[in-house]
Amino acid sequence: MASHSMRLSTWLASFLLAPRAVDADVLLTGYNPWGNFTENPSGEVADVLNGTTVSGLPIVAYRLDVSEAGVLAAEELVASRDWDAIVHLGFEDSAKGLKLETMALNQRALHQGPVVPLGPLLLPTTADLGAVAMNTHNPHELWSRDAGTFFCNEIYYRSLSAIRTRSLQLCKGAMIPAIFVHVPPLSQMPLAESARFVRDIIIDMVRSSGCNNNSNNKNSNNNNSNNKNKSPTPSDVLAEGSKGRGSGPWWHIKFV
Repeated sequence: MASHSMRLSTWLASFLLAPRAVDADVLLTGYNPWGNFTENPSGEVADVLNGTTVSGLPIVAYRLDVSEAGVLAAEELVASRDWDAIVHLGFEDSAKGLKLETMALNQRALHQGPVVPLGPLLLPTTADLGAVAMNTHNPHELWSRDAGTFFCNEIYYRSLSAIRTRSLQLCKGAMIPAIFVHVPPLSQMPLAESARFVRDIIIDMVRSSGCNNNSNNKNSNNNNSNNKNKSPTPSDVLAEGSKGRGSGPWWHIKFV
């Protein structure tokens, strides 16, 4: 665990000192294995999608330690540049499908008290849930109002709070879209399917932002459409592109 933290700290220092890119990217985080778990599907999905492109934007993915240091590192990442979208992934061993968390609770993971003193008790996602619900039609899709009280919830609350309090906007009047997704065990959902689903969510978040951002400058609408269906690398994992998506009504969502 210490070695993971050291590598993350070294990378974070170099990242924050590097020149800011003109074009923003999509931030994706997953977790390293912890406790008795020898693998963490959230980190596996992050690894698969790292370096791929959606709607003309590169996905920049990182693994975090399941610790307070990991949460604080993620908070620094969120504030380090103007991201086009932020997606945090976590692992829930009892989940039967991918759970999209709609809000975060102002409660710390290891210590009593709030994440942000005097902050709101609950903070809703800044992502356009309507767009995600209309387009992301996965039979294993679940929606949740409870992200728990561990690091998954805390990292989510810190990100949502930072976006609001620091006025992190994608464009005037539009906050950077951020959401947390709990990933089930690989025995419940294969890695390829989880990766495709998360990628589809990112596409919907970027396209529903309400901004004529960098992705529109890089590609025409037709090119974006082709890119959405084009298989990113690694091709053996995401070869089927956006299989399973549909335009079903928003009421297909299942809250848990």
